[in-house]
Amino acid sequence: MIDLELGPRNALGDQVATILRKAILDGSLKPGQLLHENVLAKQLSVSRSPVREALLQLERENLCVSRPNRPAEVRRPSPEEIRQTYTLRAALEGVAARWAAEMSTPELVAALRANAELLNEATVAAGGQSDPSLTGKAIAFHTTISRASGSAELQRMLESLCNQIHLVMSAGLANLTSRRAEEIHAEHLAIIDAIEKRHCDVAEKLARAHVEGARERLILLV
Repeated sequence: MIDLELGPRNALGDQVATILRKAILDGSLKPGQLLHENVLAKQLSVSRSPVREALLQLERENLCVSRPNRPAEVRRPSPEEIRQTYTLRAALEGVAARWAAEMSTPELVAALRANAELLNEATVAAGGQSDPSLTGKAIAFHTTISRASGSAELQRMLESLCNQIHLVMSAGLANLTSRRAEEIHAEHLAIIDAIEKRHCDVAEKLARAHVEGARERLILLV
């Protein structure tokens, strides 16, 4: 379900855009799903005008596409876009893991283990069904590593890919098998172990391989 409760502040178009953006990025609204203006306006108890404004904003953010005389739809990333986005992400995540390992602390390792456990527990509980919370938990794990790298520039680079990563990741997490969920958890634990031991080369290699493996599986889903 999408949280469609509007707050008292900001322009209605901005509020609607915020709600729809969150729903797209966490997978509540899936790639290819139609965004009917009249349906959304009714759900939100607003006129079609702020909905139209919101959809135009989300199109500028590359999250949805509009079509003449047809409803807008949540954008579906192409295989080539996934390949490019996740190739860039793999390189950046690898460097982030290397630098995090260089500056590893017990506090960082504890935070990463807590994030990994939360994600694994939520994944197991979802049982292969779509769960919007999974994307946020997965992003939290990787964001903890990128922040620990100590590089504001690296974080900005990853943030520039944020929408594409969320869009692709939510589709992948919605199609997890129990076996793949176990593999992801094992990969996360291996990355944490390398960071804890300050094995910088290993941490970078594992983080890159983790994202590259996800890239190949996600390409097959589209």
